[in-house]
Amino acid sequence: MADVDSIYLFFDTILISPYRIGIPSVAAFWFGTAILACWCILFGEISMSIGYLWNRKYYNGLNKEMIRMHNISIEAILRKDKKIFKSANNWANEYFGKVFFSHAALFAISLWPVPFAMGWLQKRFSGIDIHTIPVLNYGLEYPFVFLSAYIILRYLFSKIRKNLPFFNRIDKIKEEDAKDSGEMKSWNDLVPKEKKEADTQLAFEESEGAKTAS
Repeated sequence: MADVDSIYLFFDTILISPYRIGIPSVAAFWFGTAILACWCILFGEISMSIGYLWNRKYYNGLNKEMIRMHNISIEAILRKDKKIFKSANNWANEYFGKVFFSHAALFAISLWPVPFAMGWLQKRFSGIDIHTIPVLNYGLEYPFVFLSAYIILRYLFSKIRKNLPFFNRIDKIKEEDAKDSGEMKSWNDLVPKEKKEADTQLAFEESEGAKTAS
């Protein structure tokens, strides 16, 4: 129990420091909470990146199968093979669901620091109104400040992520995996090549005719 208390006091000393800078109390609270949100974003993004690298082969495999089944379904339509289309499309939808939920789970990993931060804020600042809505006379406490700072800073982080060495490398790995998964065929591939060329020629002729008329 003593060890747990010592660990808490260690982190409490670090986390409370930004709140004690020599500026007005409300501004200090926003500043300290913004720093806390930054820590949550940083550790969360690192955890998500490590999770991706740890399961990279699995994620890449799901993407490959999803794209492969989708492409088979497109080819089946071109061959007018209803049976293969139905089977491949069902598999493609199943893999799409797996890809979606695997990425949702990966994103959830990035949120793990948030409950710990909220727990610390509750212990430190519970019951203290940071802002008050005049008309409703309703006090806004630490959740409003933390969530506002977290959302804004996470958005800003997404804009500068590509300029940060570690995260830039992770994004490049994801791009390489996306290319390795193959190219997903479009429904436009169902249109015969001859019709596409005819439509392009018609559009060109109409454009030239409009220029001549003007």
